[in-house]
Amino acid sequence: MFQDLVVIIIGGDCREVELYRCWKESGPVVKMLGFEEAPEIPEADLAEKEDLERARVLIAPLSGIKENGSVLSRYSPEPLLIAPFLKATVKPVLLLVGSVSPSQKTVFKENIELVLTGEDQELALLNAIPTAEGAIQKAMELSEITLHDSSVLVMGLGRCGTVLARKLAALGCRVAVAVRRREAGALARTMSMDYLYMNEIARHAPKFDFVFNTVPAPVLDASTLKEFRPGTIIIDLASAPGGTDFLAARQRGLKAVLLPGLPGKVAPRSAGRILARVYERIIREKMSI
Repeated sequence: MFQDLVVIIIGGDCREVELYRCWKESGPVVKMLGFEEAPEIPEADLAEKEDLERARVLIAPLSGIKENGSVLSRYSPEPLLIAPFLKATVKPVLLLVGSVSPSQKTVFKENIELVLTGEDQELALLNAIPTAEGAIQKAMELSEITLHDSSVLVMGLGRCGTVLARKLAALGCRVAVAVRRREAGALARTMSMDYLYMNEIARHAPKFDFVFNTVPAPVLDASTLKEFRPGTIIIDLASAPGGTDFLAARQRGLKAVLLPGLPGKVAPRSAGRILARVYERIIREKMSI
């Protein structure tokens, strides 16, 4: 039974605190590691060694296991290294984590089944909603003009780009989409939006007031950025280091910001509830319960 499982959440931020709240009401037995400074977590729910020995599921942040073996731990006074906790497990364990640095894959014991939650399609689609809203919020904060009636370029028409483009259009923006593939251009047309190919951005750059990048590749290099008007606002939503040459952007007089991990920053309660929903589905599927 799902409710009988012992689940340990290792590190994270406000999203994991909300996940804990959701499951404490009607979910499994939840213990927390790396939350010593979280006022919402009672001491009785901080994980001990015996909890690791009983655990059947471990959950680490979407931001993943870094090169040095650490995970995000906003509520821990010290860097949180995950290897000691993995070694303390005894039973077969399901580990949910966004990604794993290649250098860290050697720390997994045979009893650990790894699930990369960063590759889950449902989670990515649902997280696109707070990401898009956060990007729009930041653009409004930085701008001296309204989004309404402005000219906007959305780079990439994947899950996040599609949600973002639709929300911007609903606000009255004149939205164009930069794509690589003909099929993505056709999708833009079904949404009544113009499209251009990535190699055409420089030619069209002067007309845009805002640029939202979702492509995790160096798509806004110095030669392209010099074609934008000074004052153009660039919101880069790609995973670090983003797709923008930020030094070149500053030299050009462009307002360019990198905004990774927006769901946990702008809507942590919603993001935590999304985790509760998707992670329960993953656990039930993987453990056949």
